[in-house]
Amino acid sequence: MQSKQWAATAGAMLGVSLIAMSGAAVAQSVTLTLGSWRTEDLAVWQDKVLPAFEAAHPDINVEFAPVNTNEYNAAMQSQIEGGAGPDLITCRPFDVNNEWIGRGYFTKLDGLAGLENFDATAKAAWTVDGATYCVPVAAVLAGFYYNVDIFKELGLSVPTTAAEFTAVLQAIKDNGKYTPLAVGSAESWQLAYNGLYSIGPAYWKGEEGRLGLIDGTKKLTDADFVSAIAAFQAWKPFLPNGQEALSYSDMTQLFTLGKAAILPDGSWNINQVTSTGLNVGVFGPPAVEAGGQRYLQEMPDMAIGINAASKNQDAAKTFLSWVSGPEFQQIYVNTAPGFFAMSNQPVKYDNALAQAFADLKTGALLTPRLALDRLSAGTPPLDDETWRLLQVMMTSDTTPDAVAAELQAGLSSWYSPQSAQ
Repeated sequence: MQSKQWAATAGAMLGVSLIAMSGAAVAQSVTLTLGSWRTEDLAVWQDKVLPAFEAAHPDINVEFAPVNTNEYNAAMQSQIEGGAGPDLITCRPFDVNNEWIGRGYFTKLDGLAGLENFDATAKAAWTVDGATYCVPVAAVLAGFYYNVDIFKELGLSVPTTAAEFTAVLQAIKDNGKYTPLAVGSAESWQLAYNGLYSIGPAYWKGEEGRLGLIDGTKKLTDADFVSAIAAFQAWKPFLPNGQEALSYSDMTQLFTLGKAAILPDGSWNINQVTSTGLNVGVFGPPAVEAGGQRYLQEMPDMAIGINAASKNQDAAKTFLSWVSGPEFQQIYVNTAPGFFAMSNQPVKYDNALAQAFADLKTGALLTPRLALDRLSAGTPPLDDETWRLLQVMMTSDTTPDAVAAELQAGLSSWYSPQSAQ
């Protein structure tokens, strides 16, 4: 009788033990989902980044789940507000993400191992009230791609000042064989990001002007901002025929087919710009005058945070600590050339054009896009208004003064540091 009772007890204990072991195994095998707007990075993550992480962390699987960029913000908000959403959320910079932080979407990352690899400037786009909510992944730069062979053919040198830039454009136009600038106005965003926000910092003095708008000590109707808008408008005589209907992809194609000499664009387009085998170089926005300070647009582009509602917080933190380190940075920037590491850890760029873009930072003062930090958190958003009014200016006879006045009126209507002046 005692023997049967012992056997039954032993069997029950064994069953409990097996269940416990099974439960432990399940608990150690975690699958995380990573939401992103970069559908074009699917192969980057699936073939390169995630296999490297999972090789070092076999108990954590990560699934890359991108959403089309134009639908991403709405999709994330809908999912998270519904109590779901991915474990890991790719973070937009500045105002959009600050709103999401205010809604409680993210877990605070203070104390996360690896976060010390980023300085305050790198984290600024994802930090609110001193707390950081996303690990910086990559920044992008903006400048000018140029066809090296066309420059050689026409005996042109890379311009270093605004006057030299205009002279180069005029020489290309006078030759008549090539379009000077591959720029179109059909997609207004790139008029701001690849145009005004790229050359403008040399006029409004980068962070001095941007932060002045934020604290209310500067206005968009000040001479520096109007001069910047006028310098951008001065591109109009050098644009392709029918530029009003030319899309971003059309611009890229015009350049890659060798029909245009210069393409103002971002580093994110390196693969597309070099897809036809052109001999391509890159130069930065010229200084206003000889010996003047150079400025370069460096935009914090993306970061990754943890969904506060995720049930896999520890595994998600393990992943973000790895993303904070040099192994991830080295893999990502060389698998997605044109995206640049934001940490203080050394990174080598294998792509020659990516390295050339990175070299533009030497001697330049860096500044993000003008209107995305606090200045687009109300209605009308300054960034959206800049897109719209630059498009109007480049397709009509609207003046830079009129553009500046309307931008200022819109900002003053809701942004208290401006309306108080």
